[in-house]
Amino acid sequence: MFTAPTTAALVPLGARVERLLGDPSTLTSGVWAEVGARLGAAGPEAAELIAAAGAADGGKHLRPRIVAASYLAHGGDEPALLRRVAGAQQLVHLALCIHDDLIDGDVVRHGRPNVVGRTATAARTRGLGGTEAARLAEASGLLAGDLALSAALMALVTAPAPDAVRVRLAAAALAAIEWAIAGELLDVRGETLPPEHSTPLRVAALKTASYSVTLPLLLGAIAAGADDEATAGAIDEVGTALGIAYQLGDDDLGLFGDPATTGKSALSDLRDGKRTEHIRLALERADDADRARIAQTLGSPDATDADARRVREIVTATGARAAVHELIEAHLERGLDAARTGLPAELADHLDELALALRHRTR
Repeated sequence: MFTAPTTAALVPLGARVERLLGDPSTLTSGVWAEVGARLGAAGPEAAELIAAAGAADGGKHLRPRIVAASYLAHGGDEPALLRRVAGAQQLVHLALCIHDDLIDGDVVRHGRPNVVGRTATAARTRGLGGTEAARLAEASGLLAGDLALSAALMALVTAPAPDAVRVRLAAAALAAIEWAIAGELLDVRGETLPPEHSTPLRVAALKTASYSVTLPLLLGAIAAGADDEATAGAIDEVGTALGIAYQLGDDDLGLFGDPATTGKSALSDLRDGKRTEHIRLALERADDADRARIAQTLGSPDATDADARRVREIVTATGARAAVHELIEAHLERGLDAARTGLPAELADHLDELALALRHRTR
C-alpha cells in the first residue's frame, strides 16, 4: 500500500535544519547565561571572561548545522534538545579555536580581535605595560578556552534527554576532544621536524575531522536515538574523509585565500612554519633553489608578502596545489560513498550538497 510522505519528508533537509536550528549565532547565548549565573558570586572578572569568550564566537556555524542535519535525518524532532546539543558543539569548536589561536600566537579571528587580542587591548587601555598586558591576555585565552569546554560538557550532561543519552553525548564529545588534542600536539611538534617528515593528513584526521565532522554527525545521531555500532562506524568513516578534505581546503585558503574574505593573514601559516600537504609536496617536487626559498620562508617571523607570493608560485608550478585539490576530491568522494552506504539517504544527499560548497570555498 502506498503511504503518503510526511510533511517533514517533503521539506528538504537543509530547509528543516535552518527552520529548527533558528539563528545559529544565538545557540550558545543561553548556555553562557547559565555559566554566568553559576559564576555570579565570583565577581566581575569572571563576567568579563565570559563576555570575551562569547564575543570570540562566530564563523559559518557549519558544525552545529551538521549536528542538526544528522539529528533530523535520524528521526529527531525535539527543537530544544537539538539546539542544546548544537550549541554544545559550537562551544567545543570555540574552545579549540581559542586554544589554537593561543598556541599560534594569533590575536585575530574572523577578521576581529580574538580573546587574546581583545584582552590585551583592554589591559593596555587600563594602563598595564606591554609585558603585563600580554601575560594577562594569554592567561585569559587559556582560561576562556577551558571555560568554553566546560560549558559545552555541562550543556550536554544537562540536556533535556534521558540519562543514558546524556552520558553518551558527553562521552562522544570528550573522546573527540582527546583526538583533537592529540592532533594539535602532532601539529605543533611537526613544526620542529623537517617538512618532508611531517604528516599533514594524519594531523587533519586527528585535529580537524574528529571534532569538525565526525563529532557533529555523532552527536546528532546519539541525540536522535540512533546509537548503534553500524551507524557510529559509518559516521567515523564519513567524518574522517570529509574532515580531511575540509582541512586541506582550509590549508589552501591559508596560503592562497584573500585575507579580506577569509579574515586571516595569508602569511600566518608560513610564519608559523605550518607543515601543510601543499608544502610537503612542493618540497618533494621542487628543485634545490626553490626548496631553499621555501625553507627560508617557512617558520620565519620576518617573512614578507613577497616571500609568500614566491612560495605560492612554487607550490603552483610544482603541481603541489593541483595534487592537493585532487586529494580533496578523492576524500570527498570517499566520504560521500560511505554516507550513501551507511547513513540515511537524505543525510547523504545533504552531505553531497555540503561537499559541493567545500569544492568552492572562499573562506
